[in-house]
Amino acid sequence: MCAWLCAVKSRERPNTLNFVDHWETMDIGLIGLATMGRNLALNMLERGVSVAGFDIDPDCRHRCTRDSRFASAAFSLHESLDAFIATLNPPRLLILLIKAGQPVDQILSQLIPKLNPGDVILDGGNSHFTDTIRRARELSHHGIRFLGAGISGGAQGARHGPAIMLGGHPVPHALEHLLQTISARFDTHPCLVHLDGDGAGHFVKMIHNGIEYADMQLLAESQFLLQHLIGLDYPGQAAVFNLWNQGALSSYLTATTARILDKTDPETGLPALEIIHDEADHKGTGQWAAQIALELGVSAPNIMQAVDARLLSKMQPERHLLRQPWRSPILANTTAEEKEWMIPALAGVLLAARITAFAQGFKIFDAASQRFNWHLDKGAIAACWRRGCILQGILPERIRQAYATEPDLVHLLLDPVLGQHVAQGFDRGRNLLAFALNRKLPVAGLITALSFFDALRQHPLWTRIIAAQRDCFGAHGFVRSDRNQRVSWDWS
Repeated sequence: MCAWLCAVKSRERPNTLNFVDHWETMDIGLIGLATMGRNLALNMLERGVSVAGFDIDPDCRHRCTRDSRFASAAFSLHESLDAFIATLNPPRLLILLIKAGQPVDQILSQLIPKLNPGDVILDGGNSHFTDTIRRARELSHHGIRFLGAGISGGAQGARHGPAIMLGGHPVPHALEHLLQTISARFDTHPCLVHLDGDGAGHFVKMIHNGIEYADMQLLAESQFLLQHLIGLDYPGQAAVFNLWNQGALSSYLTATTARILDKTDPETGLPALEIIHDEADHKGTGQWAAQIALELGVSAPNIMQAVDARLLSKMQPERHLLRQPWRSPILANTTAEEKEWMIPALAGVLLAARITAFAQGFKIFDAASQRFNWHLDKGAIAACWRRGCILQGILPERIRQAYATEPDLVHLLLDPVLGQHVAQGFDRGRNLLAFALNRKLPVAGLITALSFFDALRQHPLWTRIIAAQRDCFGAHGFVRSDRNQRVSWDWS
């Protein structure tokens, strides 16, 4: 196993904020008792934190009353917002875990008249970062501190310790201590990053989800090739993913993919993937990440391709019609000799593509820091992602090491170790991807990552002709390479 796979401890960020000394001095209320809210409440109760809970949905409240784990003097459940607020003594800390968008604005409009100056509201849902910036500004007029935190890890993360990306300044000691208490741990270090700037926490969570979309797509295409190009059955595919999870490809999503491939339908006994419809939904965060990359002028093609792949999967009528005249290829009959080189080649190209997707996401952080004056600490973000979140695994720790070595690293692919893995992995996997294309197998994510890497190194690029075309039909001008001067020609 190569040296960069070894875990290296990082220093904790010192706590320099000083509103309230301990979380015990603030009354904590949780609004939103669906799956994430209930699990986060159990997380807090398990760690000795008293919590008052409220949800407008009676079904969510009933789930709490039927769960014996909530039968504790430390937990109180309320059917009305007035009763909920009355239970909490100022200064209050309210945590929102509700659907993003209009529901957040609606609950805030009801809360504002009931709260006091000095109260704190933390939005732990997947709100768009611009909404968080707006809400922080609006509530500051009432003396209420509004903060946004990206909470990653799904229901299990919320229950046992998520990765938390907190944005905004200042932050009460009480809140920071609470989040350190309930977050995941890498060794002894809490997976919590505090990012100055309202909205920065939700922004970082949004990019996390964009990288997550890309990573899921790359893993899905790799499973697709194991089945349709290399010809492994589901137990064989699960064995490959389990093997990969012991090395450089180790991650929560790699392990999850192996577990899926081992699963069978309890009704029919068929492999799980044989009864799952090939249509993937999305909740919008990946699309937001793709949109902000475009707005900031950052090339992040794997995030965009992963969103596009989910949209394409939903084109069921068109896909059905296109299969009639042009049928999809049959399963490849791969020889033992071909399998011997194809599986390691696929591992190499998958690792290279995953590093490339992370590099695209972290480049967005550079542009956001400049645009919004946030000074996002990329090493601290990577450290936060080492445990508790969907992207947890070996790569975030290796990325943290890269920024610890070179804090001003222009691009992750310029890190000597990561860059070498990318170059070697893509070179090892080119023939495999050529085989896939010749067999008419769609692997747009892997190809996109490879083309991104090749384009970064190519000089000159095909964009010379595009620059000329723009000047020819629109007189937009172009830059002369011989003297770095913008000119416009008369092409007639």
